[in-house]
Amino acid sequence: MNKQFLRFYLLLLLSCAALLWALGSIYQLTQQELWNYQLDAEPLFELQQKSPIFKQVSASSLYFPPELSELVRQQQIVAVDLPNGYSFYYRQSLQPNMLDQLGPLPTPSFADDSLPFLLYGALALLFLALLWPVFRDIRTLTVLTEQFTATPRALRSQIRPDSSLYPLAQSMEQMASQISQLIAVNQDMSRTIAHETRTPLARMKFTLSLAASQLDNRYQRRLLNDIEEIDALVSNYLDFSKLDYFRHQHQQPHQYVPELMAELASRFDVYQHAFDLSFQSSVTKAQFHYPALLLAGQNLLANAVRYAKSTIQVRFEQEGNYYRLTVFDDGPGLDEHPDVLMRLFRRGDNSSGFGLGLYIVSKVAQWHQGEVCIQSNPDQGTNVSLRWPVDETAPAN
Repeated sequence: MNKQFLRFYLLLLLSCAALLWALGSIYQLTQQELWNYQLDAEPLFELQQKSPIFKQVSASSLYFPPELSELVRQQQIVAVDLPNGYSFYYRQSLQPNMLDQLGPLPTPSFADDSLPFLLYGALALLFLALLWPVFRDIRTLTVLTEQFTATPRALRSQIRPDSSLYPLAQSMEQMASQISQLIAVNQDMSRTIAHETRTPLARMKFTLSLAASQLDNRYQRRLLNDIEEIDALVSNYLDFSKLDYFRHQHQQPHQYVPELMAELASRFDVYQHAFDLSFQSSVTKAQFHYPALLLAGQNLLANAVRYAKSTIQVRFEQEGNYYRLTVFDDGPGLDEHPDVLMRLFRRGDNSSGFGLGLYIVSKVAQWHQGEVCIQSNPDQGTNVSLRWPVDETAPAN
């Protein structure tokens, strides 16, 4: 903001200074009377006492341009300025072929040289007084906006009512208050929905276990699948609601990759008996938001567990200037185009989920300025990876 203010301030100041200089030059050209000279009498007497300053010279001893020669013939006074700050004045003498010479005399100054500097200085101070409060308030609003982006909450701008940006600050405070209230309500609703939905689901499972002997296995399995699908929907919705509350960071911190892989392995260790589940990492530290990447990894693994036949591989590696988290399964693959699966609430032809998993992964990729890559062929498995760039400007820790 300070650089923007300086650029704008200098541009405006130089533009006005150039305009004033041009107007002043035009005014002097239109008002100045050429060949009109005013000399102080006192310096003339002082110079006359030292040496004669008036004498006659031959007209042939001097050369004047034609326009000056014409002025001399018209009895006009012509001044000749010397490089040392003195001038000679010539006029046609009463004697033929002679000129009256006056000088050398100090070249008179017709204007006060300090006046332009005073004028430009006053102009600079005036612009500073007018522009700085506006840019100061703009900077205040910019800082508040960045703070709200990092942590949504009610804001107080402290901008005075006499400021030209006071209406904007009031609107911004009101908007921040409304957004923070909506976020709080959304969080409360998410927790309430999770609790109120999972409680009857648990009762349904318990009731189903009591009535298992009275139901056909086919219907019993169908009811269990429906209950598990609703429970998965609640879990995915809770994960989806977390997306808006991760703090945005311009520079992702360095995290320990083995710690992330170990936590993912611990959350899916119950599947070790059913799949050949492996976790591999070629780097020790990388830049990422730990909770967000953990959430993305969980969703990728959950999809892999759903469709894998016998093998699931999780790899974390660095490829040039990019990090990549990849989950591979040897499932049936995707018949539908991979890009379609990342649309919100869109399920594939062979999917029993609600389409939130890959959407969550794509949002995490966006926070890391990355992308989601899907490689899949029918009956050849699916390879889903989250890829994001290495920030070389971030300090290592």
